[in-house]
Amino acid sequence: MKKEYWQLLLIYAFIGIVAAGVTGWFLYQYRLEYWQTQARDAFRSALQEETQKWKGIPMYLHLSGGFRLPDDSTDIKKEPIKLLLTSEYGQKEFWVPYEKHARNMERSRDTRGAHSYLLHVSPLSADSLNLFWKNRLAAMGFPGTTAVRISVSDWQEHESYTYSEDSLYLSESDSLFTYYLGLRCEVGMTGYLYHSWWMVLSRKDKVLLAVLVASCILLFFIQEYVSKVYHRLFVKEKHIVVEKEVPVVAGHGNPSHIYQLEAGVYFDAASRLLKRGDDVVNLPPLLARLLQGFLDAEDNRLSNDEILHLLWPDGSGSSNKMYQNIRRLRDCLSLVSCCIIERGNFTYQLKIPYFIEGNAGE
Repeated sequence: MKKEYWQLLLIYAFIGIVAAGVTGWFLYQYRLEYWQTQARDAFRSALQEETQKWKGIPMYLHLSGGFRLPDDSTDIKKEPIKLLLTSEYGQKEFWVPYEKHARNMERSRDTRGAHSYLLHVSPLSADSLNLFWKNRLAAMGFPGTTAVRISVSDWQEHESYTYSEDSLYLSESDSLFTYYLGLRCEVGMTGYLYHSWWMVLSRKDKVLLAVLVASCILLFFIQEYVSKVYHRLFVKEKHIVVEKEVPVVAGHGNPSHIYQLEAGVYFDAASRLLKRGDDVVNLPPLLARLLQGFLDAEDNRLSNDEILHLLWPDGSGSSNKMYQNIRRLRDCLSLVSCCIIERGNFTYQLKIPYFIEGNAGE
């Protein structure tokens, strides 16, 4: 019985853990989407703050050539952009992928050209940009870590990279987005977010998950109490009885195996007859075997496993079959006897009441 008790407790705990796991996964997805949205907005603000250092830099900009930037509303094919540019290195043709164009921080061609010049004379700092970004997210309560990578494509289209200090332990899978600056989209800024799933969940989320597990375990402990209250309210016997265990009377060496359950009530195990005066109930074989098992057991108590082995020694029994036969035996007993079968923790016990007959005239 003790083993079954712990097995059932583990089942309830497992159900609680599974429920908490599923709930935690949905909460994590919701919180993650929220922080990713906040991080993108904060990164744009941090970039604007970083580019404030360009103020006051003298600049003369002259753009020429027959090229235009695509318009998302009309350029359905989303083909690469062809640029023909001239610099101190000569004239060169560039093909800018449409994805880079779509992620450029500026829509205006003139502004992009200005950024190309400013990025050349005053490059962005990965550490500085990451610091602005991290401070903005920290002010909103973000529990994780940020990092920034800046890639620069030169005139010969060779790329070089600089990283912020916090990027050493971050993997490429942590990258959240990449934005671009410049006419050729030659400077790319990639933002990284690192956070464990446990850090993303709020304190209320963690309390909720703990309550789910605790509630399932608590159900295990209150089930027996609820069962007792139910029987007390709805299955109460109408007789006034003092429950007292009465020893079963069976003569030693008596081949008929006749048991006395209570005053005037007998059970003949050999013929499977339950008698009270002229009232006789013929028990089916399984019910007769079950009743005899209760009468032969210590304290008239049998565990669930003992009942299953008694009725189905070949292992073909099941809990559902056991419940059905116990219910049938209860019905048969109620026809001629006041005996009841009570359920305990993985056990059933045959209770033989002792009636107190009070006759005032005697």
